[in-house]
Amino acid sequence: MGIRKSKITPSINVDDMLKKAEISHEIETEKLDVDKRLKEICEIKETLLKIQQDLQDAIKAEGNASVVLKKAIVKAEQNTEFRATIKAEHFAQLQQHLNKSVKTWEIMLENHRSEQTKMLTDHESNIRKILKRNEGIWFSDFWMKVLVIFLFVYTAILGLVVYCVR
Repeated sequence: MGIRKSKITPSINVDDMLKKAEISHEIETEKLDVDKRLKEICEIKETLLKIQQDLQDAIKAEGNASVVLKKAIVKAEQNTEFRATIKAEHFAQLQQHLNKSVKTWEIMLENHRSEQTKMLTDHESNIRKILKRNEGIWFSDFWMKVLVIFLFVYTAILGLVVYCVR
């Protein structure tokens, strides 16, 4: 006597049923985890909103304190009197410092002038040497030929134009 399948009832696949049960369990577990994280995010959002409000309140308080401090500073500046006196000794010290700085600048300018004069004489002597050796401006043979041919053609064309116009 064996247990047979009935022809009306289809066969039952146990493996598929277990897989479906496992998948359903995993989905439920993930849903619970997502719900938990969503609650945490909501709590964090509320905390951030509270911090933002506290920061805005602090900024307002800082602005008010700034205004009060500025008013206090202006009031203190208006009510403060400064007495300044300059003595003849101070003028003498100032004059001494000015004289020292003028002397320093005169020395620096004199050194600069002497250096420039030396550089100019050196440059002049170099130019004299170059001119004595006939190393002035020169044209290479090629460019001299181009210049002569250009001048010849230019003069010839100019002559033809003048001859044709008459």
